Amino acid sequence: MSITITIENAQVEVRSGTSGKTGKPYSIKEQRCIVHGAARFPLETRITLADDHPGYPVGTYEVTTPFTVGRFGLQVARDLGLVLIKNAKAA
Repeated sequence: MSITITIENAQVEVRSGTSGKTGKPYSIKEQRCIVHGAARFPLETRITLADDHPGYPVGTYEVTTPFTVGRFGLQVARDLGLVLIKNAKAA
């Protein structure tokens, strides 16, 4: 079974602030998505983008990078290895 991610909105959200632990500024880029095939039902979540990544266009993507379980639950690398399988125009 393959895992796919659907991006329904190309908007990228940026959270920033100052770390309470280190006192250094931080910035986190995220995009909302729906994960299919990782659980019994689709999961709505956010993916963290690399600092230089502009965000994914609306569409459905195959995930080629494996998921891991970390201290915050299901986690993925910043480089998801997403391969577009259906874009919004084809949908």
